[in-house]
Amino acid sequence: MSSRTKKQHVVPRFYLSKFCDPDGIVWTYSGGGQPRGDKPEATAVETNFYSPIGADGERFDEAEELLAEIESNAAPLWDEVCAGKVMTGDEREHIALFLAAQYLRSPSTVRAGAEMMASFAHHTAQFITADRGAHDQSVDNYEEETGKSISPEEREKMRNFMSDPSNFSINVLRSAGLPMLGGIEKLANIFLNMKWVVGRSKDQHLITSDSPVTRISDPKTYSPVYGDGAFANKTVRVGFPLTPTRGIELTWQGEERERVVEIPKKMAREMNGVRAAQAERFVYSSKSDFGIAKLCTKWLEREKPPKIVAGIDTPTIHVKRKL
Repeated sequence: MSSRTKKQHVVPRFYLSKFCDPDGIVWTYSGGGQPRGDKPEATAVETNFYSPIGADGERFDEAEELLAEIESNAAPLWDEVCAGKVMTGDEREHIALFLAAQYLRSPSTVRAGAEMMASFAHHTAQFITADRGAHDQSVDNYEEETGKSISPEEREKMRNFMSDPSNFSINVLRSAGLPMLGGIEKLANIFLNMKWVVGRSKDQHLITSDSPVTRISDPKTYSPVYGDGAFANKTVRVGFPLTPTRGIELTWQGEERERVVEIPKKMAREMNGVRAAQAERFVYSSKSDFGIAKLCTKWLEREKPPKIVAGIDTPTIHVKRKL
């Protein structure tokens, strides 16, 4: 039997190799302290990130195997993408799948998925609590499974407690968000139909992160109830750094041409700021730099706000690596 891979990259190794310094080192920035230099194979690694344990005690490796296949299809096309080639056919599909996978596999998006699962479980519990008959049935089931008897007074106390989300918080495993990976094909289809433009930054090196695919849109299109429509928003700009000097942007505007556009220094700095702000824990760069460290101190040291806002009647949700 072949040994399975426990150390899994949340950012592909081949991609990180594009962000190495002349000595083959990629620099990792966190919220504080000095950047840490290491080889790509030892960077952005977590144990069994994409391989949760099933009911039988065995780990599921299907997600890791799928991601490896997507990476292997995209890697040989990197130079052509960086050169501004207009991708078509299978080549375009491979890059679209890679970008979609990078967005959905990131710790930031997986955390959002875990928050979503916890929110759904809470609202289901709230629905049961509001229905006295359903609540009593759930307590009956608990009594049957545990052999414990709960008095009518205790039942009412439980119901009142559960009715007020301010009484408790919810801890949820981060792995509960892994089903987000099931949306790779759908998101890739959206990317396939957007307009792709490759840019070159000559005066400002570009950084990447543990959540390298960024999404921004015109704030005027944002609704406090419905959000901004995500990738369907016609003002959305999807950004992804290809190398320290090249980046690709996907929009619904303009036309595609065989070319590489110049990225002004100010815009490149803004792109770095967006990427640091949307990173989960780490930023990666091809150099040890005071300016990047300062940028990461600003964005990575702050407490991460919830990714999912489900209403005022939702308790605080804590996403945990282990419970």
